[in-house]
Amino acid sequence: MLRRVLLIVVMLWSGATYAAEITDSAGRIVQVPDHVARVLPAGPPAAVLLAALAPDLMIGWPMPLADAARPLLAPGAANLPQIPRVTGHEDVSAAIKPLKPDLIVDYGTISARYADLAQATQERTGVPTILLDGSLVKSSDMIRRLGALLHREQRAETLARFAEALLSLPPPANHPRVLYARGAAGLLAAAPDSDLTEVFRLLGWQVVAPDGNGTFRPTTIDKIRKIDPDVLVFSEPAVRETLAHDDAWKAVRAVSEGHVIIAPSLPFGWIENPPSINRLLGLAWLEGSDPETLAALANAIVYGHVLTPAEHRAVLAPLQP
Repeated sequence: MLRRVLLIVVMLWSGATYAAEITDSAGRIVQVPDHVARVLPAGPPAAVLLAALAPDLMIGWPMPLADAARPLLAPGAANLPQIPRVTGHEDVSAAIKPLKPDLIVDYGTISARYADLAQATQERTGVPTILLDGSLVKSSDMIRRLGALLHREQRAETLARFAEALLSLPPPANHPRVLYARGAAGLLAAAPDSDLTEVFRLLGWQVVAPDGNGTFRPTTIDKIRKIDPDVLVFSEPAVRETLAHDDAWKAVRAVSEGHVIIAPSLPFGWIENPPSINRLLGLAWLEGSDPETLAALANAIVYGHVLTPAEHRAVLAPLQP
């Protein structure tokens, strides 16, 4: 209670007008100013959401933005600098204060860890900090909620309806066993119960991986062969060269049968990197949507940039044989 009183005093002393009291997805009651001009995304998922919804309010990117991704975004988002990441392992409160955000937004897993981090960030910086549920099934609700908070209702409605359209596509009839992996060698397998494999679970696919701990588990080709997934999905285009030149992969049934998928990664990953609304593209794509049409529509609607023919080819390059 004392911490909350002190925080309110700091907010009042700053001269900001706090007109809205909201309850975020973690159940925290947060006082948010009526006028928000500078929003700091706490991590990469929040950055992608803000870049789609209100790039003019976003302070910067809390991660390196790939050079190949910048031309595919609206200028207001593409030209933003890199800023400290709140959701990392270090306390970056001192670096956040000079940026003078009116609001800090985190978007992702709802857990005690992230709720505590949001509260600690708010107390250390004096900046209202909210945590929104990053699950795909709640994406339209979260888009509308943040849109109302930032007075971007019209833009939020466009994005929310697009999300609802993709989420309502009929799922495929088949439900294969899938192994999803990162890395140029394709040997960092995602844990079945990870938030990063939500796309596959929504499709009704069974995610498999070697035994182990952590979100991504180091594995071997032999272990993958023994698990015997029906489909292999990789996040790195470089895997194509690995599969072509490493004969050991040919013993894996999914490879010998041609059931290998390399996910597009521009401007952001279609499957999980970062785990934000960009995953809607992967969901629709694996449900059977034409990737060429999907890439063109999603980039224009979500990221605010109409792809040129060359950019379109670059986005879809991982899908080419």
